[in-house]
Amino acid sequence: MNTPDRNAMLHTLTLGLIALVLLAVAAPTEASMRCGARLVTTGDRDYDVRSACGEPDHRSMVWSSYLPARGWIAEEEVWYYNLGPQRLMRVLRFRHGRLRQIETAGYGFNPDSPGSCRPRDLRAGMSELELVARCGEPDSLTIRRRAGSSPPRAPWYGGPERIVEEWLYDFGPQHFYRLVILHRGEVERVERGERHGN
Repeated sequence: MNTPDRNAMLHTLTLGLIALVLLAVAAPTEASMRCGARLVTTGDRDYDVRSACGEPDHRSMVWSSYLPARGWIAEEEVWYYNLGPQRLMRVLRFRHGRLRQIETAGYGFNPDSPGSCRPRDLRAGMSELELVARCGEPDSLTIRRRAGSSPPRAPWYGGPERIVEEWLYDFGPQHFYRLVILHRGEVERVERGERHGN
């Protein structure tokens, strides 16, 4: 094998390894989570997790499809545990009442001072828990299908269309409202809307 071919192959392998590392960092998962003296693991029932860890700080649904007779159908129920500013938050994903995945999110926050809610404070990568803690429930919420906008970070991000939640926050007549796009419980992007007079 000549040198240019070998360099090209090494370059391709290096890019592949970097992609795998980024994938692992983007959605770190664990098989278990300690709650006091008890340990919860994937496969546990939601009742057992609640008994061990208490009520989550926030819960949300991940939607999978729409049926005219039933409306939006949930694929997952997501529980968020805010463990404070010195520890990483935990995101637990349930399907059919069983714990399927445990993820770590960014560092937690003090519930009494979660941060400000100004248009510039809304950013991609925020968890749904942090968004609700900062800004409360949105002024309007829409569930819809949207075309994917960026390369997938994990298998569940793929596909030409995904179901997202659009949260609208109106900051008053002096500001453009913000449309916050959430996918799987995380802010994917923030779009600027119009300015409405009150």
